Amino acid sequence: MSAEVTQGRRVALIDGESRLDLVVPLHARVDDVLRAAGAAMQPGARVVGIAGREVPRPTAMSALEDGVVLVVVDPSIVPPGEEGRAAIARAATRVSAAWAVLAAGGGILALIRVLGGDALPGQVRGIVGVVALVAALLAAIAVGLRARPRTATLAPVVGVVALAFGGGMAVVPDLPASTTLVAVFTGLLASAVVAGVLGVVGLTDALRAQSRTATIVAAVLAAIWGVALLLHLDPSAPAAVTLGLVPVAQRVLQSSLVDVAPGTFIDYDRFQSTRWTVRQALPDEVRTIEADDADALVARSTARLTVGTVLLVAAGSASAFAAIPTFAGDGPVVLGGRIALASTVVLSLLLSSRRSTVPFLRWVARAGAVAVVAAAVTALLPVFTPDLLVLVAGLLLLGGLGAALLVVPVGRGLRSLGWSRTGDVFEALATALSLPAGLLAAGAIEIARAMMAT
Repeated sequence: MSAEVTQGRRVALIDGESRLDLVVPLHARVDDVLRAAGAAMQPGARVVGIAGREVPRPTAMSALEDGVVLVVVDPSIVPPGEEGRAAIARAATRVSAAWAVLAAGGGILALIRVLGGDALPGQVRGIVGVVALVAALLAAIAVGLRARPRTATLAPVVGVVALAFGGGMAVVPDLPASTTLVAVFTGLLASAVVAGVLGVVGLTDALRAQSRTATIVAAVLAAIWGVALLLHLDPSAPAAVTLGLVPVAQRVLQSSLVDVAPGTFIDYDRFQSTRWTVRQALPDEVRTIEADDADALVARSTARLTVGTVLLVAAGSASAFAAIPTFAGDGPVVLGGRIALASTVVLSLLLSSRRSTVPFLRWVARAGAVAVVAAAVTALLPVFTPDLLVLVAGLLLLGGLGAALLVVPVGRGLRSLGWSRTGDVFEALATALSLPAGLLAAGAIEIARAMMAT
């Protein structure tokens, strides 16, 4: 005597905190499973698989695998704690917007001082500059004393440094000796001092690391503009050196992020076994490392990388228009230096953005490259003739078509190790040549000749 066998599917249905293991016929649909399980489906609720993809309710069980896991998801239900986290996120957004306003205020003060004119009378500008400096110092102290391990510190540090820079430039009076060099040098010194105060009073390791990196960047830039001030150079000279220093400083920053003892990553058992090895004291052996120590090390390194990259790219972008004022009327050496400076900095910023582990910094570097390109195009416009403009427009059209053709394969995941290595080679060359190009664009050869002749 034979018995009829009905084939079925094993299904695990998860609804909230409950789980039901069912065996249903192949011809049944997902709707039938939900009704049989007594699942209360609210309007807008969905059924998803274990991979997160939605499973339509009319789907037959024969189209699903045996042992499938179905999860009932109701988007209207807010998990415990999510409302608090959402409120914290909204508050953080408002705070970041406030720091962005402070940074924009500092930039506007600096722009008013550089452009001059009657936008703001000298006495009023001086008072506003003093107020900005005091506000930056008080804000730095407040941020340092109220910082917590989970507090976002990039926006406050950048906002305070930018406000101090604008205030430092604005306090310089309108005197014959108070040139743009003096104003920029004063603004950079003010930024370094305020960032140093923030690094001293900061209560978290990440904030101190970020502030000290900002102090070093501002102090190095102040030294460049201070030397130019002593040599009575045109503002385009220190601006060119600043722009050429950006790729090199980024590479130095990346190589100095991890603050560990010297020699920690060197295999001394191997390299000190040869007779040509330079001897030195062995560092203490690291036997164990705690997860908290590793997290703190990563937090400090990420803080240094973010603030250093943002400040360097911002300084380079602001200096680009002064570093490349024109491509006409200068000697061939300076002209070649400006062309090489724009090319190497753009290449270095674009190619280095590929390897950034922080997505935000990729767009910071690309924005800096766009600023340098805009400065170069602005300098080229007076030189262009109508025929040359047509040629440039044709080249840009061909470049745009090529980029459009590459969008689809790249978007589908096309990768090439050969092209990547080629990009690494060009990036290394652009980084190595950017600072020499900046020195040539600054007229370093003519300055050396004049010094030798005196």
